[in-house]
Parts: sequence; C-alpha cells; structure tokens
Amino acid sequence: MNLAITSWVKNPRTWGAVLVILHLVGATGVALGHADLLLPLTPLNLVVCAGVVMAFTGDESPWRWSLTMFLGFGVEVLGVATGLLFGDYSYGKGLGPKVLDVPLLMGVLWWLLLLGSHHMSERMLSRNGTEVSPYTRAALAATMMTILDGLIEPVAIRAGWWTWHQGDIPWTNYLTWWVAAFGLGLLWRDVEDLKTNRLSGLLLIVFTAFFVALNVLPWTL
Repeated sequence: MNLAITSWVKNPRTWGAVLVILHLVGATGVALGHADLLLPLTPLNLVVCAGVVMAFTGDESPWRWSLTMFLGFGVEVLGVATGLLFGDYSYGKGLGPKVLDVPLLMGVLWWLLLLGSHHMSERMLSRNGTEVSPYTRAALAATMMTILDGLIEPVAIRAGWWTWHQGDIPWTNYLTWWVAAFGLGLLWRDVEDLKTNRLSGLLLIVFTAFFVALNVLPWTL
C-alpha cells in the first residue's frame, strides 16, 4: 500500500490533475458568484503551482530558474519605478507581499510562464525531429506569453491586482513583455527541462483556459 501511495504521489499525472481541478474549481466558483472568496487566494494558488512544477524540474536547472525569477522581478521593479518599460502602472494588494512596490510572486509568475511557453514551443518546433534554434524557440515562447498577458490584463484590472494610471493599457506593455520574455528565454539553451517538464506546459494551457473563462464570465469582487 505504501509503495502504491508513493508511486501515485510521484506520478506527474496526479499533479497535472491537481492543477486542472484547482483552476476548474476556481472558474466554476467565480461563475457561481464567489469571486470575492476565490480570487484573493491567487497568491496561494501561484505558490502551489510553482511547487508542483518545481518538484518535477531537473537537478541542473535550479540556478537558471532562480536567475529567471530574479530578473523577471527586476524588470517589474524597473517598470513600476520608472513607468518607462511597460507604462505607468502600480500593483494592488491582491498578489501578496510586495518589495519595492512589486509583489514577490511576480518573479515566480515570470518563471512559470517562461518555462511553460518554452516547453510548448520546444514540442511544437521539434515535431519533425530537427534541432530547435534557441532564437526561434524564444521568439515563439515570447509570442505565447504576450498573448496570455493580453488575456490576463482585463482580469487583473477587474480584480485590482494592478492599475494602469492612464486608464488604457499602453502598447508598450505588450512590446516590453515580448522583448523581456525573448531576452530571458535566451538564457536557456539546451535545457532538458524544456523538453521533459510537461507539467509546465500543462499549466500554461490551464492558465490560458482559466483566463479565457474569467474574461467571458460576468463577475465582480
């Protein structure tokens, strides 16, 4: 019995199901009018997602992931402090504790989205068996991330996660997202996790479906 439980716990499909169920419950709860109870749990959800994905990364990768989180957080700090990268914006209280006016979890979010988008790009580009150019992979991954950001933005504004001071979302936000994602992606060359960590790719799909749902559903906090 203990062996069976251990095997179940170590099975990535088990944790893939956990990720799907968490977001399915979240979207359903929002649809039923419980956004005020569920959306404040977003920081906890990000921590759980990060823990699940991190548990299935390889031993050679932690330094790359730590650097990615640090640089992603740094880009956000510069953006908030200067308004010159993404535009003039500020974070609310909905994404957890902040340092230098930026939620610490933003570095984690950058890492999750980069890993997931690069995994999906690797799978899409390597279907014919050819070696994938890191530049092509980074470009496709950056495009995926920018599209996802376009889905996140309306939800984040409604939820109060961040505010654009000029009202409309500036085009520089999406340009900077793409450039930053492309640049950070080039830090990763032939990284095995990009090919094998399927949970990161699944999470990207789950995030996309979740934010599509929250864009379509009527809800208020």
